[in-house]
Amino acid sequence: MNVPYLNDDDLQFLQHCSEEQLASFARLLTHNEKGKRRLSSALLHNELFMAMDGHPARHRQNWQLIAGELQHFGGDSIANKFRGHGKLYRAILVDVAKRLSLKADKTMSTWEIEHELLAHFIRRCWKKMTDAQKGRFLEAVECRVHELETLLPQLIQSPKLSHGVSHLLGDQLGHILRTHAAVSVIGHGMMRGVGLGGPVGAAVNGVKAMSGSAYRVTIPAVLRIACLRRIIENERLSTHQ
Repeated sequence: MNVPYLNDDDLQFLQHCSEEQLASFARLLTHNEKGKRRLSSALLHNELFMAMDGHPARHRQNWQLIAGELQHFGGDSIANKFRGHGKLYRAILVDVAKRLSLKADKTMSTWEIEHELLAHFIRRCWKKMTDAQKGRFLEAVECRVHELETLLPQLIQSPKLSHGVSHLLGDQLGHILRTHAAVSVIGHGMMRGVGLGGPVGAAVNGVKAMSGSAYRVTIPAVLRIACLRRIIENERLSTHQ
């Protein structure tokens, strides 16, 4: 099975990611938190990708397939079949921003929308966290500052950002999905609720709506992409200093 990749300027940076970074990101797309394969994954049915199992550069050599998997999840399931591919990253990013109640100005760059999304996500999660959860989050980002607005600017530029976002996703994504992804209404005049109760893991991997993005995948995926982009950009800048 092919994983069609649309040439996407916003995902080109993935070719500069490490094998470990890409493997971790691909795992998010293809498996749930219990290690079970996602039934809707196209990447795990791709002959080239599967044939390279165990290869030390499997993910780096197939970064476009991984990007195509994200585009696949970001597109409406029914629409994907008709057009033969998914959606460009920016469209997925804007969709996720709207789903998290953040207005994304079309004049903003992808970097700027990601910046606002990360800040919005962290602020929103912080408000819902217990003191114990805040403590674990601060430990994950190796920071002693307890005032969020003081922490936020340095956190978004920190190499520990990805750890912090991953920690927040583990603690808070279930609530976000119950609030924003329980109902999908896209294009076909259909409305279908998805039960997302129980622990966070169950919420993240609830049944995909018949029509609409798989938010249990695209929400964490977009946040991870935003983190990876900043890691790679910081590495690029450090090598040119």
